[in-house]
Amino acid sequence: MRYNWIGLIAVVLLSGCGGWGDYVHKSDRFKFKVTFPMKWEIWDRSNDRDDHLVASLPYDIPEASITVRATPSAPDISANEIYPTFMDGSGDGAILPEFVIENKEAISCKNREGRQITYTYLTEKHRMKGIRTLFIGTRFILRVNMEMPADNFADHEVEFRKMISLMEL
Repeated sequence: MRYNWIGLIAVVLLSGCGGWGDYVHKSDRFKFKVTFPMKWEIWDRSNDRDDHLVASLPYDIPEASITVRATPSAPDISANEIYPTFMDGSGDGAILPEFVIENKEAISCKNREGRQITYTYLTEKHRMKGIRTLFIGTRFILRVNMEMPADNFADHEVEFRKMISLMEL
């Protein structure tokens, strides 16, 4: 009888731990895998060149977004060419007004190291806060970003960091 209770407890604990994300994207083209947090709604905007996924919280925080974008890269491109402009914010196009980098760090997923910046900027409605993450894969560059009003950021940062740590490249 004692073993039945232990088995029941184990089943309850395992069922509570499973299913962290309800959407897993496995890229046939770039050979990466990413699992999104459960609350996020995901749209696949991929085309014949890029993998492009967009996630939002339309009913809770309409301004919140997670984007995952894989694009082909030259076979001879190196991290030393890409990371410096990414880490200073200049590699992602036009810098937003009052774009301030708060933190720069190395980050890891299951089998690769990347770089990450945390930043803020001001819009007409909100002070926005975000994380931009960059990984260099085999013949592709993977950018994973989360952005939302700064007041909501801390509530979702742990989920985003878990999403990054579970990615496979």
